[in-house]
Amino acid sequence: MDKIKNNFVVVVVALVILCIVLAGYAASLNAQLNAEKIKTMQLNDQIAGLNTKVNDLQVQLVSSTTKVDDQAALVSNLQSSLDKASVELEKLKTAYSDLESKLKEQVPVNVPQQPVAN
Repeated sequence: MDKIKNNFVVVVVALVILCIVLAGYAASLNAQLNAEKIKTMQLNDQIAGLNTKVNDLQVQLVSSTTKVDDQAALVSNLQSSLDKASVELEKLKTAYSDLESKLKEQVPVNVPQQPVAN
């Protein structure tokens, strides 16, 4: 019976030691899990911050695109106005030339004489 008691005590001690080791291992795994949770939360915060920046950049991009489109339309309008003004200038040059020709036909060209020196 002594031998059975000794074996029982050894088994109980071995089980207690095994339970202590397993509890320590579980505590270690739990600490690692908590550290990973903290890292995950930090990464999620960083991702949220980056998403906010991306959204801000998208708004800026849309705004810039709108401004570029507006300026392109303005340039197009200015070019059209410049083209119209150039056509009108050519018409005015032609009309001026025609008027000048008609004026020369109607009025003889008088060459101014040099004043006689005393």
